[in-house]
Order: sequence, then structure tokens, then C-alpha cells
Amino acid sequence: MRRIRRRLWSLLGIATALVLWHLIALQYPPWAVPTPLDVARELVRLGQTGALWRAVAVTTGRTLAGFGIAVLLGGGAGLLSGLLPPLRQALAPVVTAIQGVPPVALIIVALLWFDANSSAPIFTIAVAVLPIIFAAAVEGAGAVDRNLIEMATVFRAPRRMLVTEIYLPHLLGYLFPALLSGLGLAWKVALLAELMAGSRTGMGAGLGTARVNLNVAGMFAWIAVVVILLLTMENLLLRPLKRRLEPWRRGGEGGGG
Repeated sequence: MRRIRRRLWSLLGIATALVLWHLIALQYPPWAVPTPLDVARELVRLGQTGALWRAVAVTTGRTLAGFGIAVLLGGGAGLLSGLLPPLRQALAPVVTAIQGVPPVALIIVALLWFDANSSAPIFTIAVAVLPIIFAAAVEGAGAVDRNLIEMATVFRAPRRMLVTEIYLPHLLGYLFPALLSGLGLAWKVALLAELMAGSRTGMGAGLGTARVNLNVAGMFAWIAVVVILLLTMENLLLRPLKRRLEPWRRGGEGGGG
């Protein structure tokens, strides 16, 4: 029941935002601020031509590839750094320096090193997201209760139990917000990288074509697709995964009220 109420409030928030958007758009000409209906028509047109689905498939693949690399490298390095202070002291300044580099600069460097139509966006996404995951993993590993570990060691708890019952709950509490932030950043960087690189494929290419043709509704349509994909991945991938990895929360979520 609680989950249904949360969904209803989310839908109400989206509906309110669309109404406000429509009211604001009515104050301006369509070529400046299109209405939600104009953007919906453009989405339908893109879907009918097939260009939308091809672009979504390409950009989604690049985004997930870069995001996955960042999670594996950043999460692994962060976990080890949280457990090994000397390693943390060695890696922390490097990761901080990487985090200080603007995504635009990363894209420019990536274009010199990699193919603009595939590797450059993936590299940029991975490097941009990695510091967020690394920092969360370091904090999560450092927050593990040492008394619980000592107790588990005394009682000779199997390693699997140490991971699933002690390390994983602490890590998830820190990692999950970072995963959400990182995924949002990954989509933004993917679109920016494709647009700046002049990629011939992907959603960034579609956004660039709409810009050149002064098709403002088309530009809004491509942005709307990114938002829809981000919300879909968050609610159909990350949140269900979190619930599966946190079975002790199910009882609390399914309670009345």
C-alpha cells in the first residue's frame, strides 16, 4: 500500500510538471518553447521513422558500457581502498584530480585517443562516473562495523555470510545513491560526448540534427527520451536490484499504513 501511494505521488509530481510546462509554453512562440503535445508528436514521428529506436539502442549500449566500467573499476578500487588505508592515501588524490576535470575536457582528450563513434563516449562516461563510485565504495567499506567482523570471525562464520550479511548491507547504503547519481551523469555525458564528437549515430547525433534544422520540438523530444530512459533504468533495474540484495527491507516495505 505504501509503495502504491509513493507511485501516485510520483505520477502527481510528473503531471504537475507537465501542466506547468504547458502553461509556460503558451506564453512563448512554438519555435522557442514547444508544448508537451508538440514534443509528444515529434516523439511519435521519430518512432515511426525508426530513427528513435536505432539511436536509443546505440546510446544505451554506450552508456551502460561506460557506466559498467566505472562501477567495476571504481567500486573495486574503492572497496580495496576502504579496507587498506595506504592504498586509499595513494589513490584518493588521483581520483580527486580526475573528478576535477570537466567532462568537456575529457571528451576533447577522448577524441584524440579513440574513435568518435564508439570508444570516445564510453571512455568519457567511465572516467566521469568513476570518482563518484570510488568515493561511495571507500566510505561504505570504511563504515563496516569492526565489532561485527570480529564477532563473525570468532564464531567462524563462512566468508559468504561475511559478504552478504555484513559487507554488502553497509556498501549498498552508500553505493546505491552513488549509482543513481552516476547513472544520471552517465546519460548526460553520453549525450554531450556524441554531440561534441559529431557522432553519426546515437541520440546525440539526433539532437545535433534537430539543432541544425532549428527543430526545437525535436531537441526537446531527444531530451525527453533521455529522461524517460533514466527513470526506466532507475525504477526497473536499480531499485529492484537493491530490493533483491536487501531482503531484510521487504518486510518493512510491505507493511501496512
